[in-house]
Amino acid sequence: MRTNHVKAKLKAGEVSPGAWLSLGNISSARLMSRIGFDWLTVDCEHSPQTPDLMAAMVATIADGGISAPIVRVPTNTVEWFKWALDSGAWGVVVPMVNTREEAERAVSWCKYPPVGTRSIGGVFAPYGFGTVNRAEYAAAANAEILVVIQIESPTALDNLDEILSVPGIDVAFVGPNDMHATLGLPPSTEGAEPEFVAAMEKLKEAAKRYNVPLGMYCSNGEAAVQRINEGFKMVVTTSDMSSMAAAAAQNLAVVGSSNATRPSTY
Repeated sequence: MRTNHVKAKLKAGEVSPGAWLSLGNISSARLMSRIGFDWLTVDCEHSPQTPDLMAAMVATIADGGISAPIVRVPTNTVEWFKWALDSGAWGVVVPMVNTREEAERAVSWCKYPPVGTRSIGGVFAPYGFGTVNRAEYAAAANAEILVVIQIESPTALDNLDEILSVPGIDVAFVGPNDMHATLGLPPSTEGAEPEFVAAMEKLKEAAKRYNVPLGMYCSNGEAAVQRINEGFKMVVTTSDMSSMAAAAAQNLAVVGSSNATRPSTY
């Protein structure tokens, strides 16, 4: 059975770069899973996903043997946790966690008894970790599944001690757009506003107290490097959608600025 290299790197204090899959598309998952990212997150919160498409994308990533398949569930309810983990996902990202109760619930739904309340089932759960042995998977899953909670609001900031002290939280992940919006700022994936900077400093201090690694969504590799230098460990370096759009625009600009598009003098 494969082990979760992302969780191991984060526990060791190392950086783990990954990418976001915003396109509900198996071909996109197949392509991105061969590039070399530590992990890929199938976004089911802001993309029009269905459980069966998510499951197929998770399987595609897992079968690639390089990137850990992670699922951002659309909401903190048990159904999507079951579908994601029983499809073979190596972890979940839980949006808008604002209270200790919500954090405890997320951990419980990711862990088998006696640690949590995850129901045992799902033929393909062990397949994601490269084994068909369900007993082997069940024995190791609690230690291997990555639980990532998103900190995205002033309410969450006020409750950081209660949230980050919950056993089983592996990463506190910043959703910068929603954090900006809930702070009364224009949405942004970056942010140097005093209110946002102060929020990040408060989060860093709390995360250090409880030894919880930090993550953040970043718009590109340069932004990811900046966040790494600030202490963030689980960083988004790009998304399938933004990479496609950026590359297309760049190639069009190259042609548009060349002599090839100008009227011939002959």
